[in-house]
Amino acid sequence: MAKSKYTLEPLLQHRGRKVDDAKTELGSAVRNRESAAAAKARAEQIRVEAEARATATRAAEAERLGRGELRAVDLVRAHGWEHAVQAEKVTLEHAVDEAEEHLDQARNKETHARVGLAQKMADRDVVVKDKDRFMSRVRRKVEAAEEEAAEEAWGGVHINAKGNSPVRG
Repeated sequence: MAKSKYTLEPLLQHRGRKVDDAKTELGSAVRNRESAAAAKARAEQIRVEAEARATATRAAEAERLGRGELRAVDLVRAHGWEHAVQAEKVTLEHAVDEAEEHLDQARNKETHARVGLAQKMADRDVVVKDKDRFMSRVRRKVEAAEEEAAEEAWGGVHINAKGNSPVRG
């Protein structure tokens, strides 16, 4: 019997490559999301540290003011410093917001990549299942042909269930 060839093999290979590409894309999306999460955490940490430094400086200046160690010029400088601290706070909050936005975009891309991979795997699996059914049919045909050939070779003689007395078919 001639060997049967699965005609959709090129499609199966193409879909397999698409799955591999989607896996690569997902891996990249996961790394980008992890990087974005780390950047957001760093931005948040910088913001928290800046606020802690400002709070500590305010407390120290209030203590000096309470002891009468500050002059009018020191109070003017403190006022200017407070404006600078507020500007830095706004800048750092903006950096955290941008990092959060970047993280959200990275999460969306990762989700999109996961969905794309699942779809490509489903598309490939349709052809894999079809190939399995095809190969099963071919195997059954080959087995049937082999049984028929064996029957012809034995001249129609069958062995009974006990395996000891030939019976003509």
